[in-house]
Amino acid sequence: MVNFLRLTLAPAAALLLIGCADAPPETQAETQSESGPLEGVWSVVAVEQAGAEPIDPAQPGLYIFAGDHYSAVYTPGPDARVKSVTSFLPTPEEMVAQYESIIVNSGRYEVDGTSLTMRPMIAKSPGFVGGYLRGTFSVTGDTLTLRNEELFDRDGVALPDFGEVLTLVRIE
Repeated sequence: MVNFLRLTLAPAAALLLIGCADAPPETQAETQSESGPLEGVWSVVAVEQAGAEPIDPAQPGLYIFAGDHYSAVYTPGPDARVKSVTSFLPTPEEMVAQYESIIVNSGRYEVDGTSLTMRPMIAKSPGFVGGYLRGTFSVTGDTLTLRNEELFDRDGVALPDFGEVLTLVRIE
């Protein structure tokens, strides 16, 4: 009985140990996802919206791309955001001005060559959740240019006369 156990358990243990051993470096590299050209933290430095004067330097803004997710928060206009007279207790007028002065959305993104599609999972505007933004991008050194060309709500309705070009600089 002891010999039987040695003959059956020893090969099984050897196979288990071989299976648990580290894979060769080339196999490990193949299983690790490569970071794409958008991966990182980007600061918005210039904004050009259809029919408006370019804003350079832009008001504060950040884009973060990590894995297949993104987060975007920026001020698209030329003016600083309205502050509340009483911190954390804005008046109704201050709330409207604050809401209108910022773009906020986060979700998943897809890259196909230089085409970019962002699909928000959460957004300042609930109608954008389930919709998407489509455009193109280019990266030169630490500068990212986003050409946002089409914006659709959750019902597939396009925002008319939409178009913007954002210039961002990598900060991380």
